[in-house]
Amino acid sequence: MDTIKNILVAEIEQINRREGRDGKPRFNSEFARTHRWLCFAMFAGYFAVIAVMYPVPYMGLYSFLGFTAFVLFMFAMLLIEIKPVYRFEDIGVLDLRVCYNGEWYFTRALSPQAIQALLNEPTVNSVLKTRMQEIIANKGEIDFYDVYDLAYAKRLATPSAPQAVLS
Repeated sequence: MDTIKNILVAEIEQINRREGRDGKPRFNSEFARTHRWLCFAMFAGYFAVIAVMYPVPYMGLYSFLGFTAFVLFMFAMLLIEIKPVYRFEDIGVLDLRVCYNGEWYFTRALSPQAIQALLNEPTVNSVLKTRMQEIIANKGEIDFYDVYDLAYAKRLATPSAPQAVLS
């Protein structure tokens, strides 16, 4: 594993620890507190549907219980929060993982300590260090994808040497 990847992985692990990112579902009542009118509207809609369902002869007790269980389940799902784990391997990958953990590497800036570690590292290319400093001067920060793109994009884009064709 090269030095740049080591520094980025250490930074990602630190973010995961600090923010409690472990990919496990947890109860979080913040949704109900911040969106109380939405929760109220959901339960008002529930009672409106019950009012319409009640007089209909083919909607019996089981339909009522099933609908109530569905509404309670959906409300419980709104109170569950999952903080996905950030991984180095997800940087720049556009597949279904983006639906789960987003493109965090575009919006998460490297800490000043990680930037300094990259700039002080003797094995990191001076051209990369100069480009990093230019990005920081222009944007005021540098995110994970910027460093990943500078360090690995040319390696990934360069095809391997053509192989000789035997005739």
